[in-house]
Amino acid sequence: MTDKLIPFRRPSGVHQLPDEALIAAAADDNAALHELFQRHGDGVHRILSRLRTIDRRDLDDVVQKTFIEVRRSAGSFDGRATVRTWVIGIAMNVARRHTRGEVRQRAVVSAIAELPATTFAATPYDQASHRQLLSRLATAFDELPHDLRIVFTLCDLEGMRGVEVARALEVPEGTVWRRLHNARARLRERISGEAPG
Repeated sequence: MTDKLIPFRRPSGVHQLPDEALIAAAADDNAALHELFQRHGDGVHRILSRLRTIDRRDLDDVVQKTFIEVRRSAGSFDGRATVRTWVIGIAMNVARRHTRGEVRQRAVVSAIAELPATTFAATPYDQASHRQLLSRLATAFDELPHDLRIVFTLCDLEGMRGVEVARALEVPEGTVWRRLHNARARLRERISGEAPG
């Protein structure tokens, strides 16, 4: 599991350092971060998979995000807990944020699916067709890559401006517009590709 997430070579000497020294160096040193990942990545993966709150397809991403957060937070490690406990605490926070985001996205899709079928007096056939379309939309939305789902949700469903989304995600605004374009194109393609008739 660990060798496929962060593709670093294991440098000599780093593996002899204690965890505390690795944390102190992790903010600026890829080798130290890699060694922490080697020591604790499998444990984080195992714990998160046992919690069963994260979809299997997202599990590796959440583990990797945990170690990105370890790098960002390395300066705040104060030694009151073991490094292992500290890393697991970070993993729990990352998993909680991930799960909250997934729940919000599912709620939005469910809300869309529960909208009235039409605003005009439609035939039962029209209403059934509309429900099928909404079902395909929900499925297509769930199949979007995570970064496209986030941008689509923030821009098109939440109505946030591109510049706000770029700040929130800490990416260039052009990246937001590219992801939004790709998300819309994939949804359109999926809906039109499966349209009856």
